[in-house]
Amino acid sequence: MVKIKKRTNTKRFGPLNVSEICGCPGVYIILDRNREPQYVGHSKTLVRRLDDHLTQEDIPDARYFRTYRTQSTKEAQILERQLIRRLKPRHNIRER
Repeated sequence: MVKIKKRTNTKRFGPLNVSEICGCPGVYIILDRNREPQYVGHSKTLVRRLDDHLTQEDIPDARYFRTYRTQSTKEAQILERQLIRRLKPRHNIRER
């Protein structure tokens, strides 16, 4: 888990530079200051998608993030769906 400090144009968030996250498929969870899940998402390129979320400040109470690497995008979609159902993050759209 990585703490996100004040966002800057340098793309650094806490002790980990987002560019150090793998460019592989996976799932990410954005957490608030109480480490409660706020958003779960998947991507075929984790570093790019997570950087988009954090620089655009889509989730204003984001303080931490956690990533899970997967073997494929399909596996990431399945894991994302399972995590959304289990964690029920408040910024995810409800599944139908």
